[in-house]
Amino acid sequence: MKKLKVAIIGCGYVTVGHFNAWRRIPEANIVAVSDLNESLAKSVANEWRVPHYYKTLSEIVKAEQADVIDICTPPQAHTLLAIEAMTAGINVLIEKPMAMTVKDAERIVESQKISGVKAGVIHNWLFDLPVLRAREMIKKGVLGEVLNAEIEALNTKEDSMAANEHHWSHQLPGGRFSEMLAHPIYLLRDFLQGEVDCTCVEVSKDRGYPWMKSDELCAMFKVGKKLARAYASFISSREAIYVSLYCTEGILKLDIINSTLNMLPARRTSRYGRGYDSIRQASQLLKWTALNAGKVASRNWYSGHDMCIKLFAESVLSNHAPPVTVKDALEVTKTLEYMCKQIEEAESV
Repeated sequence: MKKLKVAIIGCGYVTVGHFNAWRRIPEANIVAVSDLNESLAKSVANEWRVPHYYKTLSEIVKAEQADVIDICTPPQAHTLLAIEAMTAGINVLIEKPMAMTVKDAERIVESQKISGVKAGVIHNWLFDLPVLRAREMIKKGVLGEVLNAEIEALNTKEDSMAANEHHWSHQLPGGRFSEMLAHPIYLLRDFLQGEVDCTCVEVSKDRGYPWMKSDELCAMFKVGKKLARAYASFISSREAIYVSLYCTEGILKLDIINSTLNMLPARRTSRYGRGYDSIRQASQLLKWTALNAGKVASRNWYSGHDMCIKLFAESVLSNHAPPVTVKDALEVTKTLEYMCKQIEEAESV
């Protein structure tokens, strides 16, 4: 059996999900890690029993015959690292956001085109089970056409990035929000099937940390003639990711963190209809709870990260397109860059 030799670049906390995902793939073997903080790279290599550690990607390219470079650094470094790996003929997987500017994203796309290697991006919410099920239902037209979408991404003050005054995310244009806004953007592109045009961004400062210029964000979008909304918070009472899809023949309610999906078909407004609808919703919740419990008990639980990385590995092994291409991520970057500029303008008022 051919083994993919994987090298992970960047040893911050996000790599934990990547280590776990690659370890679940029989055809993959993590052969090296690197980080500019060499002592951190050594510590992570020891913790995960990785045979080699380095300070730079260049050292890995020279010393290892890696099949995949998995880039888990801050996004400011993605472009140069991805181009270096692809120029060396190595497949790359890039954490989101792929890039912070359209110019950098276009450089990655061009490098992939020239090198011909596989280049994928982690858009992990697309591969969480409720989202996968919702995408299947939409494709089949179970509730008709999606007319409108709302996404809520709620984080508490304990969010590891927001709570760290010196975290690199605070130096990005748009701050902590810019690190996570790719998620709602790519979900809207997928659910509403079109390019996402951000029409309005509002931010506010309430009870967050003094080093954050804003801790709540609300944005409006148009995808063709369809409307959408996204709300993000770093002062929520609990962590949650909710998606509401309003269709011509009903509503889909997704709870990504608790891994549930509620289908609410069109109904008449009557006492009987409301009662039956309540029972149906409770029944769906019980089914999802049982499904999730079974997956956990059988150790068959796959997160969106797990599934995205698994599908990327399959694309390399089977020579087909990655689940999320760099061209897909370029389109997300166009909306992201615009939103970051709007955040900065709003925060300067």
